[in-house]
Amino acid sequence: MVNILVVDDEPMICKGVATILKQSKLDIGEVFMAYNGFEALDFIHLEKIDLVFTDIQMEKMNGIELIENIFMEDPSIPIVILSAHGEFEYAQKAIRFGAKEYLVKPITPPHLIAITAKLLKEKEERQQHFSNWEGNRTLADITSLEMNYYLSEIVTGTVHESEVQGIVEKIGNRLSGPYYSMLVIKLFLDRGGIRDEQISTMKDRSLLKYAALNIIEETASQWSHLVFNTHNSTFSLLMQVPEEEKRGTLRINQMLMVAQMTHANLQKYVNVKCQIGISRIREGITQWPVIYQEAMESLTWGETRKDHYMFYIEDIGKTTNEQSLTSTQVDEANNRIVFDTKTYIEGHFCDKGLKLQDIADSVHLSPNYLSYLFKRVMGLGIWDYVTQLRMEKGKQLILTTDKRRYEISEEIGYESPEHFSKIFKKHFGVNISEIKQSGP
Repeated sequence: MVNILVVDDEPMICKGVATILKQSKLDIGEVFMAYNGFEALDFIHLEKIDLVFTDIQMEKMNGIELIENIFMEDPSIPIVILSAHGEFEYAQKAIRFGAKEYLVKPITPPHLIAITAKLLKEKEERQQHFSNWEGNRTLADITSLEMNYYLSEIVTGTVHESEVQGIVEKIGNRLSGPYYSMLVIKLFLDRGGIRDEQISTMKDRSLLKYAALNIIEETASQWSHLVFNTHNSTFSLLMQVPEEEKRGTLRINQMLMVAQMTHANLQKYVNVKCQIGISRIREGITQWPVIYQEAMESLTWGETRKDHYMFYIEDIGKTTNEQSLTSTQVDEANNRIVFDTKTYIEGHFCDKGLKLQDIADSVHLSPNYLSYLFKRVMGLGIWDYVTQLRMEKGKQLILTTDKRRYEISEEIGYESPEHFSKIFKKHFGVNISEIKQSGP
């Protein structure tokens, strides 16, 4: 059975969609309803969600921001946009950021059920599709050896600047620029495949590489990109970044999202582990060697951190400073970062609309790497810690004041008392009324 989350700031739409889905013959366990993006993220953090429907125009956090945040948490969740007329550009952008479909309001029950059934079936079939890697095709079937050669020559800096444009034209001008970023993906091919078996022969490694390349290609298919093989078990993913998305947090979050989706899909569908290095965004084809070196530097830096899988160039040096530091000094530096993170959270956990990006910005790290560090040191996730602080504060106010539920909800950062009550029951296992009766 699957769980579905419906997000809309109009309660009647939420309830209508939920009712249609519950009354359908689909194998649905729970349909959760959230009336804004922040409530939706609480459900993502606390429940197993298999599919999300979200409005695109909402106050406080719009649908595109919600999609970004969901993909930072779990890139495998399919997302469907609920769009009003005249929002086509927003819907297009949302689809580019990972949404699977968009539905125009008002939604007819048959259409809603058909889309839901289709996406759930696709999710189920996807594993079978990617798991069927034991074929006879080779890497040459999916990527031109000539293109692979030229791209490798360009990014390693062995091609003279005057030759670059001619080579790009020869391989098809598939990227028009002007902004680019690079992900370097190192595969660990000692194990893999449907049964997660040890891989010992060259033939099996080649087939597994083909399956991995297929997954990387499909994962990045929503963006303009090129994938090529730069080393025996390493692929480079060159991505074009649209002009309007090169500034602000979007410039890194899109790359982090693609990296996270790639890692998750490789692990899920063919049991292949990987590590990924991520470059900055730079302008111009002549910067391809630079972003390649940045991605390789990130990957190399990450090789000493086997318990994490993706590393962004601007995170380097902010926790370890120099490779000459001892392991004790590294631990102390990481502990300081986490201490500063805790201090920020403890001062802001009651803020409505607190985001992981806000917390990461406070210590100048990417959200993904900070999440990794925080869990490594604290033993729980950042959002688990935020929820823990909110719940303890809420419980204290319930037991020591005469404040009403809506007042407490407001004070600890929740948009509605109903949502506060749901999270409270989930966290403590009892209702608010039971806590009041039991006393301090």
